[in-house]
Amino acid sequence: MKRIWIPLLFALVACLPASAQITWKWTPVPIDSTWDDIRDLRATETIARYSAQIEPLMEIVGYSADEYRSRRPESGLSNFAADVIRTIAEKKTGDTIDIALTNFGGIRTSLPKGAVRVYDIFSIFPFDNYLVTFDIKGSDLRRFLDQMIARRRVEALSNVEIVITGNQADKLNVAGAPIDDERTYKFATINFLMDGGDGVVLSDVAFNRKDTGVWIRDAIVEYLREQLARGEKIVLEPDGRVQYTDWEERR
Repeated sequence: MKRIWIPLLFALVACLPASAQITWKWTPVPIDSTWDDIRDLRATETIARYSAQIEPLMEIVGYSADEYRSRRPESGLSNFAADVIRTIAEKKTGDTIDIALTNFGGIRTSLPKGAVRVYDIFSIFPFDNYLVTFDIKGSDLRRFLDQMIARRRVEALSNVEIVITGNQADKLNVAGAPIDDERTYKFATINFLMDGGDGVVLSDVAFNRKDTGVWIRDAIVEYLREQLARGEKIVLEPDGRVQYTDWEERR
């Protein structure tokens, strides 16, 4: 009932003249088991209406060893997101994916310690972004990565080794080797970035595009379910895939 009376009280107070004198008092009311038998019919009906939709979100899909946050230039959580995109893209397309990309801006909160539920993943990845794969020529891939490096805004990547000083790469490996300008690479990302989000330009150099239709959050949930079935905990640590030699003095 307080949800009804409190707004009503504020509305009544707002209607009083400025010179009005108000006298009031309050006492704390402990909410304990004595309230268990009180039923709000409207609230009960509302809960019943939506419980079927909410219940799947409560499923535990993994157990995290710690709380993990996303941060630049790389973190356990951002690496995990990019790695899952690559893993699930390979699973859905049957192709070997050389490199995967997602954006730090699409990772909206931290992964909690302990039980991880579906709604946690939906909170971390709230946007309707789906996985996309395409082919890219090595020379275009090098140019694309160099542009991110020059802006000092490298997004979350999978299967790379990059060392940066200033605005240039001292080391730039993809799939365990320097980029071959004549080779064709398989690239996985999300449609938001594929279509120009966050200033990323890929559509002009991509070919053989495949839209998987798999939402990134569903891909993460699928991956975690499989990990949980193997009895594995979620342990996320940075691995040095993107390093700035001068990061401490510049950040």
